[in-house]
Amino acid sequence: MFIWVALIVRPALGLHLLWNVLIPVAPALLVVAPGIWRNVCPLGGMSLMPHHFGLSRGRRMSSTWRGRLFLGAFVLLILVVPLRKVLLDTNGPVLAAVLAGVGVLAIGLGATFKWKSGWCSSLCPVYPVELLYGARPVVSVPNAHCTSCVNCVAPCSESTASLTPLTAINNALGRTVGLAMTGFFPGFVWGWYHVPTYSGWDGFSHLHTAYGIPFAAGSLTLSVFLLLRATVPTKEHLSASIFAAAAIITYYWFRLPPVFGIGAPDAAMIVDLSQWLPTWSTTVLRIVTIAVFGWLMVVRPGWRAWETPPPARDDSSVVTLLKPPIGV
Repeated sequence: MFIWVALIVRPALGLHLLWNVLIPVAPALLVVAPGIWRNVCPLGGMSLMPHHFGLSRGRRMSSTWRGRLFLGAFVLLILVVPLRKVLLDTNGPVLAAVLAGVGVLAIGLGATFKWKSGWCSSLCPVYPVELLYGARPVVSVPNAHCTSCVNCVAPCSESTASLTPLTAINNALGRTVGLAMTGFFPGFVWGWYHVPTYSGWDGFSHLHTAYGIPFAAGSLTLSVFLLLRATVPTKEHLSASIFAAAAIITYYWFRLPPVFGIGAPDAAMIVDLSQWLPTWSTTVLRIVTIAVFGWLMVVRPGWRAWETPPPARDDSSVVTLLKPPIGV
């Protein structure tokens, strides 16, 4: 809430806190402990407000509609992120309005569908990223919202170990979206970093650049991923892990050095250590990034769920955590 208010009354501060402090930490958090993000996400909390006040209709979402909303989440993700370059990175009030609109959407879905099925585990544009980066969390944390399982989605996003974009939605559309997300995202991230940040409303005249470069690069990596999948189908899970790691490594490859004022310092700088760090520090940071995330996301053995499973409300809830409901 503080950041949202700052976006309106102190736009420079709000933009810095959101884009240069909070967001750079989020990808690493999703790798290490995605359950923490699920517990503290303000939009997730807003989507659950109707339930807490007894105002939700609590409708059960079918597998078909969950696949459609998952497609919507992916589309929202790849449409909104390039808008940062032309508007959202530099205009605090507009960003605050966008976040408010998304908050209303989250509340509306929470008022319609059962527990987390409408927003957190379906339409939230961060959800595909959570699945991509959070397949092998280092730690599981207690669930801050679910005191008992109400079987809102199956498989449960938070209590199912080794969930990925390829396995989160139990239908053909969901799996297709998962394939697209896994293959597209590394190139999309690389392309995003090769788009300049434009100031003012003039940025809209550069929409073709803001979308063209990330979409072209994403299409290239998606083609490579699909080729690997067709060539070595038994290694799909390994290929997905490598592409997920490639996406976050690409993010920190460009994002981490400017944080310390080295490489290509800009508004992303948090602390200026350029006077104390040698010129080869950029290379060291990037090597460390490859080693850490390569090990965490590809090499490290062991799988666990994002959060500790809450007690099941009845026996049927326990069974359907890993099995879709019949007839959906």
